[in-house]
Amino acid sequence: MENGDNGKRKCKRFKEIIFKRIHILQWLPQYTKLDAVSDVIAGITLGLTMMPQSMAYATLANLPAQYGLYSAFIGSFIYVFFGTIKEVSIGPTSLMALLTLSVCRDLPIEFVILLCFLSGCVELIMGILRLGFLVDFISVPVVSGFTSATSVIIIMAQLKGLLGIKYNSQGIIDWAYKLYLHINKITLGDSLLGIACMIFLIAFKQLPKIKVKSETSKKILWLFSIGRNALIVLLTSLLACYFEQKWGKVPFKIYGNITRGIPDFKPPQFSTKMGNETLSFIDMVGMLGSGVIIVPVIAVLANVAIAKSFAAGKIVDATQEMVTLGLCNILGSFVQSMPATGAFTRSAVSNASGVRTPMAGLYSGTIILLALTFLTPYFYYVPSATLAAVLISAVMFMVDYEIIPKLWKINKFDMMVTIATFCASLAYGVELGLVFGVIISLIPLLKMWTRPKIKSQTIALQSGEMCLLLELQVGFLFPAVDYFTQETVKILNNFEKMHISVVIIDFSTVLRLDYSSMQSLQNLQKTLKKMSITTKFINVSEEVSAALEKYYRKDELVFCYSDSGKLLENSYKISFSKTNLNEQLPLLNC
Repeated sequence: MENGDNGKRKCKRFKEIIFKRIHILQWLPQYTKLDAVSDVIAGITLGLTMMPQSMAYATLANLPAQYGLYSAFIGSFIYVFFGTIKEVSIGPTSLMALLTLSVCRDLPIEFVILLCFLSGCVELIMGILRLGFLVDFISVPVVSGFTSATSVIIIMAQLKGLLGIKYNSQGIIDWAYKLYLHINKITLGDSLLGIACMIFLIAFKQLPKIKVKSETSKKILWLFSIGRNALIVLLTSLLACYFEQKWGKVPFKIYGNITRGIPDFKPPQFSTKMGNETLSFIDMVGMLGSGVIIVPVIAVLANVAIAKSFAAGKIVDATQEMVTLGLCNILGSFVQSMPATGAFTRSAVSNASGVRTPMAGLYSGTIILLALTFLTPYFYYVPSATLAAVLISAVMFMVDYEIIPKLWKINKFDMMVTIATFCASLAYGVELGLVFGVIISLIPLLKMWTRPKIKSQTIALQSGEMCLLLELQVGFLFPAVDYFTQETVKILNNFEKMHISVVIIDFSTVLRLDYSSMQSLQNLQKTLKKMSITTKFINVSEEVSAALEKYYRKDELVFCYSDSGKLLENSYKISFSKTNLNEQLPLLNC
């Protein structure tokens, strides 16, 4: 009977896990016709937006355009089943493209696909182990500097496409120097087309701000604004086709052939050949370096941030979002995808289009599949300058210059963190720039834990003796043990003439103790005992008192006053009592 009950409980628990993780099971039973209509409209609108953007992002990553489309359709489909936020759409982004370019520079496409697979594995592990809190160590000033630098780098990288020139560069100085060397190779056709596309895209972005009375006119303006990327790609492609048909020559560079059709479903290559050398899986991972960690961490950061932005006050299941993102990239690598995550621009389009559920991803993914199946011959005429303009117009407003004056007023150190992250990312690459920014931003936090502020005051007891009260402003863990001991002795020396006989340490802010901190307290007691000074603790939490009980020997006398509300005495001679400090001091038998 008992085994049967256990089996039922396990079965029920398994169903609950499945129901929670396969999120479509929660909303599909309540799916209505109105939801379906809204999702179809939002999905088609999003698909038309994703199509040119995905091609542009692949170009930014120095990949053929179809790889961006592969990422777009697989991420859209998977998120339908596992995603929790209806506005989120998984696919290629400018940030992922730039990181991919940085990590896989001069490496074959097999490395990009493997990076996608490994990123998915890391994201999945982060979700299963609930390691999303690690992303919290990337502060807003670091994100601002990193994002701004990324935007500048993307603009720099695409400027050559906008001007019709080609060269490879690494870093802002090399980029500026190469641009100077190639300035005489700028083509008039590409430059004029690129500038015209930029003006078109920026102007059409502002269309919804035009004040019109008719609701129909508002919707038309909004539709043209949302579809501006697809519209400019269509118009300039028709222009290129016209030039070729009319004069047999196009006055600007066009993209060229794109592989047609849906990719084969197969696992990524875990070994490959470069020249005459065969590289093992370990060799490939070694060549990807820190990107195996940085790419998924940034992807999680971006996706969770977007999910929180569009959660409408609801609690975001960060674990589910990380698991979903991991599945998108793992399965994406089986269709030759580049690393993917959510994008604010796509989420904004979905939100503005009236999306109701994640089902919209089914329709946007279908649009991409149809494009891969039927439209790739026409992508031949897409001008390179147009794709460059699409990218530049998308990221140029991401440079967060407005945060600098705010940080100047509020926290100058945070401002320096933003500037340092920005400069390091430009000079040494976005991966190193991010790591550098995180390390700098952690300095105040590390200093707080290694050099905690200690508030001290002397209190005269009823017995006539003097007591020194020490209050830690933060917790007490191993980085602070030496500093606390030194400061305690220094404070006692300053009060030497007052003949302190008791040192009371207030543990109000101490939530836990590690072995080093308990050992330090014991050593401090021994040091003070030689000075004929007794050491006692007050306001000790249950967790800390339990740790002290396990650490101290029975023959050691320690007095601990906690907020438990009861007076307890045990074999360790540790007593606990909820009490006002001033009322309790006479009872300490000092």
